[in-house]
Amino acid sequence: MTSSLGPAGAKRCGAGGEGGAASLPHTTCVDVRLPRWGRWIALLPALVCACSLEGLSDAWDASSTSTELPTSTGGAGATGGGSDCLPGSLACEAEDCNLSGSFVEVPDPMAHGTGYVVVPEESDCDDDRVECPLDVSEAGTYQIKARLAAGPLEGEDSSFWIRVDFEPSEGYRYEFTGTEFHFDYVNDSESDTTNLLTFALEPGTHIVSFACREDGSKLDSVELVRISP
Repeated sequence: MTSSLGPAGAKRCGAGGEGGAASLPHTTCVDVRLPRWGRWIALLPALVCACSLEGLSDAWDASSTSTELPTSTGGAGATGGGSDCLPGSLACEAEDCNLSGSFVEVPDPMAHGTGYVVVPEESDCDDDRVECPLDVSEAGTYQIKARLAAGPLEGEDSSFWIRVDFEPSEGYRYEFTGTEFHFDYVNDSESDTTNLLTFALEPGTHIVSFACREDGSKLDSVELVRISP
């Protein structure tokens, strides 16, 4: 920050000094510049009363910067951001997971947390994903439990591609029904038996991914449930 000391920044000389009426053998000059902290003392009245310092001087106005904190450009799990899923947890709000592509958070009092995530209607699906890092502490067989709701076009806004640790590469097709938020266990809709999907998982962090298959499908939360050792 630069500042100007003004007239007090000069040296003051005695009468015999430079510019005086007479010349003395020895000229004595006294440096009357304020100490480095002196100018801050001058600001104390303004600081104590919480007054604005704007307009104090051109130098101050030019060098001062905003004290406002940076504002987040999205929710905890906004596109491109990191996950806010609680470490050590088997469950996570969808909006706290890593979002990519066209997934956005939509505030809704009927959803858990602050809202749900969705690829908006007419956006089409193009590698849009919700990736939730969930921490498994015990090895065992797990199922995926989700809270979700179909979009306005039920039967057309009600499916996702499911992957765990990015497998299988093409994903399991998971279809569901119901336009109100509800819990459901994920199954493979392409299987003849439509059995619930199960995964043998070791301790550690595992990525549960819901990828867009039909825009308008709403995802509220994701959880791993241990069903057997």
